[in-house]
Amino acid sequence: MSAKSQRREWLTFLLFAGPNLIMFGLFTYWPILYSAYLSLTDWNLIAATPVFVGIKNYADLATDPETWRVTGNTIIYAVCVVVSAQIIAFALALLLHRPIPGRTLFRTLAFTPYVTTTAAAALAWVLLLDPRLGPLSTIYGLLGVEGPDLLRSGTGSLVAIIVVGSWKEIGIATIFFLAGLQTIDRSLHESASLEGAGSWAQTRFITIPLMTPVIFFLALSGFIAALKTFESVYMMTEGGPVYPDSSTYVFHLYKTGFRDFRAGLASALAVLFFALTVLMTAAQFRFARLWVHYE
Repeated sequence: MSAKSQRREWLTFLLFAGPNLIMFGLFTYWPILYSAYLSLTDWNLIAATPVFVGIKNYADLATDPETWRVTGNTIIYAVCVVVSAQIIAFALALLLHRPIPGRTLFRTLAFTPYVTTTAAAALAWVLLLDPRLGPLSTIYGLLGVEGPDLLRSGTGSLVAIIVVGSWKEIGIATIFFLAGLQTIDRSLHESASLEGAGSWAQTRFITIPLMTPVIFFLALSGFIAALKTFESVYMMTEGGPVYPDSSTYVFHLYKTGFRDFRAGLASALAVLFFALTVLMTAAQFRFARLWVHYE
């Protein structure tokens, strides 16, 4: 290829990719770099210039019990949501993959939680879980018991947020599992059936191994999404009856930066969150080689 042709290709590439690269630079990479700089400063969002303090923010975070608590809450939330949502979604997908009456309607209903906005879903669950005003109050009244107020309980508030997160995740996971099930060659199950394998054996030794790429994708994307959860915490508990009972990492970051006006400390939290997400994602790719089958 001549030098003139190469220049023409580069100009064509820059013509189409240049605007996107500029947008990425301005709205993605520059904020990351600026946040890393702010993490080394003390700034209240009002002062004209941040004050450089070095790694003091990181040292403060290392000894801050709230930071450790919200980190633990976030990991518990992410693991519980991903595991419970995938198990329920896989069972639903197996059921909806069968030729049952009303299958299309049920598939639509299964996907509905995912397209519902998180804020609206959180408000609906707040009403549902209210032991005095919600629908459950009628059931508690019939049973003659006083219903638990989960959103005003330390452990209960975190459980309630996990339930909402799982409910939201089940819809999209079910659709992906259904798509994966439709790619499995039916002859594999027919051959196994002729050999005397029952439904459970076929699911365990044929369906699940062939679905591991889908399981890995949903686990990876679901885990990253769960680590970033914010709306449900903000709408349902704002961190719990006694902060930070049910706060997650991103909500704690928001509170530190925009309620406590400690932008430097919040930026340090953001940098650590970015590093934690990258490390966990890399670890999942590393261990995926041991159990994900692409053939």
